[in-house]
Amino acid sequence: MKREREKAVIQFLLNKNDWVKADILAKQSSVSSRSIRKYVNEINETTSPSVLIMSSNLGYRLNESVYYEMQQQEEQKETPDGLKPLERLYYLLKQSITYSEGMDIFDLSEEIYVSTSTIEGDLKKAKSLLEKFNLSFKRNGDLIILNGLEKDKRKLMSHIFYEETKDQFLHVESIQSAFGYDLKDFKEELIKVLASYDLFVNEYTIGNILLHIVIATKRINQHRTISEENIKTLTKTKEYKAASDIAKLIKAKFGVTFDGAELYYLTILLISKTTILSYDSLNKDNLNEYIEQRYINLVNEIIQKVKDYYLVDIYDDEFLIKFTLHIRNLINRARHTYLSKNPLTKQIKSSYPLIYDLAVFISNQIQKKEHIQINEDEIAYIAFHIGAFLERQKTLENKITCTVICPEYYNMHIPMLKRLDHSFGDQIEISIVITNVDIEIEQIHTDLIITTIQIPKLMGYELVSINPFILDEDIQRIQQSITKINKKRSRIKLKNHLISLFDPHLFQQNIYLNDEFEMIRLIGVKMVQLGFIEIGAIDDIIERETMSSTSFNNNVAVPHSMHMNALKSAISIVLNDKPVNWGNNSVQIIALIALNKDERSIFRDIYDSFIKILSEPENVYLLLKSKNYDEFINSLLSLMEE
Repeated sequence: MKREREKAVIQFLLNKNDWVKADILAKQSSVSSRSIRKYVNEINETTSPSVLIMSSNLGYRLNESVYYEMQQQEEQKETPDGLKPLERLYYLLKQSITYSEGMDIFDLSEEIYVSTSTIEGDLKKAKSLLEKFNLSFKRNGDLIILNGLEKDKRKLMSHIFYEETKDQFLHVESIQSAFGYDLKDFKEELIKVLASYDLFVNEYTIGNILLHIVIATKRINQHRTISEENIKTLTKTKEYKAASDIAKLIKAKFGVTFDGAELYYLTILLISKTTILSYDSLNKDNLNEYIEQRYINLVNEIIQKVKDYYLVDIYDDEFLIKFTLHIRNLINRARHTYLSKNPLTKQIKSSYPLIYDLAVFISNQIQKKEHIQINEDEIAYIAFHIGAFLERQKTLENKITCTVICPEYYNMHIPMLKRLDHSFGDQIEISIVITNVDIEIEQIHTDLIITTIQIPKLMGYELVSINPFILDEDIQRIQQSITKINKKRSRIKLKNHLISLFDPHLFQQNIYLNDEFEMIRLIGVKMVQLGFIEIGAIDDIIERETMSSTSFNNNVAVPHSMHMNALKSAISIVLNDKPVNWGNNSVQIIALIALNKDERSIFRDIYDSFIKILSEPENVYLLLKSKNYDEFINSLLSLMEE
């Protein structure tokens, strides 16, 4: 246990990349500050003469250069059998895929210099992984046989490649190195074929297609082919025609024939991974010429539901076109279990909670309509689309009103106004321009005042003095003031909304149950008894939790329903001195949000900001010191003032 906690301390400092006080580390690790000092001393003793964890009056900080040097040395170490446990497991799986007739356990034992009992242990460890791919090991005497369909074995090969190379973006060099194929010229020819059919792939997607082709080619060479599929259903699609031309490329380059089921699955891959090359020819009126009407109807229905439930309007023509194409591909991927990996899933989930939650809601709607399963990586891709759209809209909706004061002198104010509009046109609305020196300051009621002359500082308004000919440093200072105003707006909105949702009867401490679902039920039952929600809302909250865990940064969980069906809006708080299991994380603060549909705009206004406050370890530490409801509220208010 101590060893695991030392690792956790190192990982926490690595993620934080800053000085951290001992008491913060202690709270994070559920130990005393004295234990943290002991851990740090023991860690530094093992890395001597190098110092891995630096200390000062600011606390502790990881010496990153020493850390990465140690990581490199660790990777070069080998266990007595020449393989690390995980490497041995992947070796065992790859061998079982290669030798479909079975592997002799005693031959394996001699080959990798481990006992048969060690291999037996590896087989048990592999069980849960194999189940994800509908595969299993069966025994026939001393033979170990991998049981399952060829297409599922190929998916397992793809998974092992990701795990072994850690190449989330699928660089050509990684695929070449792993499988021994020369792909650079082939990649360029492949892109040309797709472009000739007006199909587009990005750099990540092309790597995915190349990996599929290489694995399929390798397996066909080993006489392991996929059973026949009904290819006739796809022959009229341009993706089938593109796949046929790609099959000719494969034959010429690698001497392998793709036909029948192999051509079918390559076509399905192109349908799920490519998009239309030219968006210029597309509009909402002719979209159904390129894509089935049912997908357009589904996306329009989803857009309307997002507006109804969250009061967030994500509609414009460009979004409709790109998002419909994405949803069509996603559904095809899910139907054929080709769901994409997303290297930025954790980052999207933790950095943009509201956008991610909208994506969870949309994924849930698609799952119910299409009877498919959508994983967290695909949810994050949906979040990409929503985030890109909302970023474009956010600046238009939250413009800051501005007064510009610049005494007229040969129209000198005109180029200055043009420069301001060019630099900040999407952030500020210049509502007043004053060109004389007789100014009634008290009559100005805009958020921001930009002036070229000295005027009295007004309480409650942000003032920026600039040069008549705007310099770069003036631009920087204006941007700083805009950021300051936006932060102040957010704090005021958060404070007004948030405090109204708390109730002393919904404040609890030190509740320890087996998992997040038991915790949700316990909190939910109390909210039912107090008249905040109906009993059915508990299942709705669990449904949302099942889609994707609501834990953030290993500190806090914010469970909630996607239906906003509370009788009265409220936030129920649980503070725990010790962490409790929540999905794959452990948390100490649980904030269950229940909102009435008439107040659903509150969710949009507070969700991101509330999570960001709770996700900071220093804030968690401060809030966990609360001995009662009043202390918690006072601490939360102080954090909202910062």
